[in-house]
Amino acid sequence: MKRSVFFVALLACPLLCFARDNSLADKYSSYLKGLVYSEEGDFRQGVVELEKAKRLDPQSLAIRLKIAALLIRLGEIKRAEVELKEAKKIDSDSFDASSALIFLYSYSQKDKELDREYGDFLKKAHNQKPEDLKISQYLAQFYFYKKEYPRAIGIYEAVVKNDPKDTESMFWLGYLYDETGRRQEAIKIWRRGLDLEPANAMLLNSLAYAYAEDGVKLEEAEGMIKKALLAEPDNGAYLDSLGWIYYKKGEYKKAEEYIKKAVAMIKDPVVYEHAGDICIVLGNKEEGVRYYREGLKNFPDRKQLKEKVEKYGKEDKVIKK
Repeated sequence: MKRSVFFVALLACPLLCFARDNSLADKYSSYLKGLVYSEEGDFRQGVVELEKAKRLDPQSLAIRLKIAALLIRLGEIKRAEVELKEAKKIDSDSFDASSALIFLYSYSQKDKELDREYGDFLKKAHNQKPEDLKISQYLAQFYFYKKEYPRAIGIYEAVVKNDPKDTESMFWLGYLYDETGRRQEAIKIWRRGLDLEPANAMLLNSLAYAYAEDGVKLEEAEGMIKKALLAEPDNGAYLDSLGWIYYKKGEYKKAEEYIKKAVAMIKDPVVYEHAGDICIVLGNKEEGVRYYREGLKNFPDRKQLKEKVEKYGKEDKVIKK
C-alpha cells in the first residue's frame, strides 16, 4: 500500500510544480508538442511549438538544437545556422552544438566554415581530453591537412611517447619529418615502426622510397617494396616506388614498366614526373613531355612539372625542326 501511495505522489509532483509555475508548464507542454509533431513528420508545426518553448526558456541548449535539426529537415539552413551559433554562445564548450554545425556546413557544402568549425571542435576536445589518443590523432591530421606541420608533429610526438606501439602515428610522424626536411629522423621512426610490425606496407614503402630518393641501400629498398606489394599488389604508390628504385639502379626498362602501371592507377604529380623522367632518359622526349603536360594539367601548381615542360618541350621542338 505504501508503494502505491509513493508512485501516486511521484506522478503528481510534476503536476503540482506546473500548477505553481505556469510558464514552466507551458514550456514543457510546447516542448513535448514539438517533439510529437517532429516524430509525426510535421516539422513546420514542430518548429512553431519549439519556438514557443524557446521564448519561455531562451537559454535552453536542448530546445535550440532540436529547432535547428528540424530547420535542416525543412531546408532552412540559414535559420538553422543562427540557432546553432546562438547555442554555442550559451555554451561555447558544447560538443553537441559544434558537431551539429559541422554536419550543417558539410550538408550545405560550406567548406570554409566547415574547416573552421571542425578545427575548433577538435581543439576543444583535445584540451578537455588530452589523454585521448584518438582525438589527438584527429587533431594532428587536421593540422596536417592545413599544412601546419610543426603543430601536427608536436601532437604526433606526444602520441608516440604515450603509446610507443602506435605504428600508424609513427608512419605519419615520419611523413611529416620527411616533408619538413628531417629525413634522418623520418627514417629512424619508420625503422622503429617496422621493428614492431615488419610487414606494415605503409612503413615499408615510406622507408624504401626515402632510400630510393637518396640513392642508398637500393637492394634493401627493392626487397621492402616487393614485400609491400605482396600485401597490396595493386597499390599505385608502391608500384611507383619500385619503378623509381629501378630508375636509381639504372634499370630503366624495368623502371618504365612499373611507373607506367602506376600512372594508369593513380593521379599524382610525382608519378607523372617520374614517368616523364624515365621516358627522357630512354631518349623518348616527346612521350616524356606528354607525361609532364598531363601532370601539369591535373596539378597546375606543380613547379617541377612546369619547369620540365618548358625545358624539354623546347628541346623537343628543336629536335623536330
